[in-house]
Amino acid sequence: MKGKKRQPVSESSDVGSIEQLLDYKIGQLRKLLDRYSSPAVSERFGLSLAEWRMLSHIQAGKSVTAFWLCRRLQADRAEVSRACASLIRRGYVASKPNPSDARSALLELTRSGQAMFDKIMPVRLQLQKELADALDRREIAVLYRALDKLTKTITAKMGPTAAATAKNGRTAGTARRSSGPSTKKRAAAGARVSGRAR
Repeated sequence: MKGKKRQPVSESSDVGSIEQLLDYKIGQLRKLLDRYSSPAVSERFGLSLAEWRMLSHIQAGKSVTAFWLCRRLQADRAEVSRACASLIRRGYVASKPNPSDARSALLELTRSGQAMFDKIMPVRLQLQKELADALDRREIAVLYRALDKLTKTITAKMGPTAAATAKNGRTAGTARRSSGPSTKKRAAAGARVSGRAR
């Protein structure tokens, strides 16, 4: 109706509706967990969370490629390359020729890397205990089933796109940022770690 002013949406109701979104709740929990656990890793052991994630997944896979890490962590190639390059530079990870694919390298923990993993893992297990103590056994079982179900559902919906994103090592957003000179320098450094991230 002409002359009638539109009522503004209240800030509280808007925020309230956002907070009911499942992806928002999961995202907020992830941010809180990162903020809560980061000091234990960075201050006590001198690793970033990204470096710890790479270290722990390389330890799990024993001898892996950067492409494998991209797929396992759903991370882009630049993030994987930066973290792995730092771990190699600090002597925690070794990069070796890949006999099955000359375009990529195999990443393995060094003795120092395994020792660092052995120091950090008890701290991560303590965090796991703190989280588990907040829930009863039934809630934990339901949560795990729900998370696994959501992961499978989203992966299935993404289909070939998910694999292509991991293979290319970037999303549309990172692709738009790839033209700057600083990005080219980072890509050159990353190439030494990941070859073609395969």
